[in-house]
Amino acid sequence: MPNAPEAEQALIGALLGFGGGKVFDAISPDVNKEMFYDSRYSGIYEAVQNLIAKNKPCDIVSVTSEIRSLGKIEEIPPHFIADTSSHGYDSSHAVEHALMVKQKYLQRKAIELSHILQQQAYDDTEDIGDVLFKAGNGLEQLQQDLIGKDEAQSFKDIAVSAMKGIERKMGLFASGKQTGITTGLQDLNNRTSGWRGGELVVLAARPAMGKTAISLHFTKSAAKQGIPVVVFSLEMDSNSLFERLIASESNVHPNKLKSGDINQEELQDIYHAAGNTLYNLPISIDDNASINMGYIRSICRLLHRQGKCGMVIIDYLQLIAESSNGQRNREQEISRMSRETKIIAKELNVPVILLSQLNREVDKRQDKKPILADLRESGAIEQDADMVIFVHRPEYYGISLKDSSGHEIENYGELIIAKHRNGEVGMVKFKHNGTLTKIFDYDMRGYVDVVPDNNPF
Repeated sequence: MPNAPEAEQALIGALLGFGGGKVFDAISPDVNKEMFYDSRYSGIYEAVQNLIAKNKPCDIVSVTSEIRSLGKIEEIPPHFIADTSSHGYDSSHAVEHALMVKQKYLQRKAIELSHILQQQAYDDTEDIGDVLFKAGNGLEQLQQDLIGKDEAQSFKDIAVSAMKGIERKMGLFASGKQTGITTGLQDLNNRTSGWRGGELVVLAARPAMGKTAISLHFTKSAAKQGIPVVVFSLEMDSNSLFERLIASESNVHPNKLKSGDINQEELQDIYHAAGNTLYNLPISIDDNASINMGYIRSICRLLHRQGKCGMVIIDYLQLIAESSNGQRNREQEISRMSRETKIIAKELNVPVILLSQLNREVDKRQDKKPILADLRESGAIEQDADMVIFVHRPEYYGISLKDSSGHEIENYGELIIAKHRNGEVGMVKFKHNGTLTKIFDYDMRGYVDVVPDNNPF
């Protein structure tokens, strides 16, 4: 396998001969212990790394002692350490030698990845989709290793970036615009300033409460703003979702779309809704019913690189398949998947709206209002989320509400913001039509729905 023994020897010699310190700081962004082909050099590098972490000197005596504590003294005897320390040459060449070691490591990993891909591609028991996604993840990791990561920023850089962000938000506010992606509900925009990149928003409710309907409203509103939205629908197929969007835009009853009992006037409304409003919206729907978080993350990365992922909707968490080979219980699996969605949001700097079920405890309470403890199967959902929003419709439970004039309020709902890491909690009222295909602000004054005039049908 490709390797560079002279470069490995010179690199470790420089670390030992010049006491670690500055040499380690110069090479550590590019090199780790796994990159050494010779396990003895890998062991010495690990020892030096441990000593530097403990603020201890990296001379031969200290390194030998650390290697002994690692249980590797038989593999890496003192005379080998002493001999290697004499091959440090010039510390100014350490970075160059480090890049040579890294180059050979990446060559070996590329060969290894190609062998694995070939073996799995021949295996008829392996799903080819899983094989390709695993290969894609492996290739992405190699590309990341090649580029390297420098996550640390100076406080000066952070200050400049933060002030530019504040000035940008001031400009948006002065022009009457919000800083985040529109939610489609003005009262919710006022409370949250819209969806923000890097945030995980959990939208939770009991079944039939309207989670999917509200998430589609969020999807359509963002897309109309020009934000590309990726929807992972594990419960409904893409055609069914599109029909729900048609119903929301055309005012044709969903049952008519299902049965086909549609007259010519309604058909024209449907064509207008599909072609004039929905056709050009930047929405992608993945209705694969058996997907895991690795698949979701890979698809999001791929679409993000293509400029097609500015927001993510996942409907819903408990339907995601996650194999743990019996090593984790369901609560641990949910916790892990919840954490993965937060990582996607932060890594791609897009808002992720994750739908989740609530447990049955909410049905046992008199007012039926959800609380954070009702989040099903995992407290980690609450921990990972930047915002937790509950959908509550009193009418569903037969609870009657009246306005100030004593009239019964119909089609009334509440979005209860139970957690808001970057703002205040509270409740936002909304109204909907009887079929839950249209969601709108409780007070519709000033409501304008902008529709582009371009119909391909």
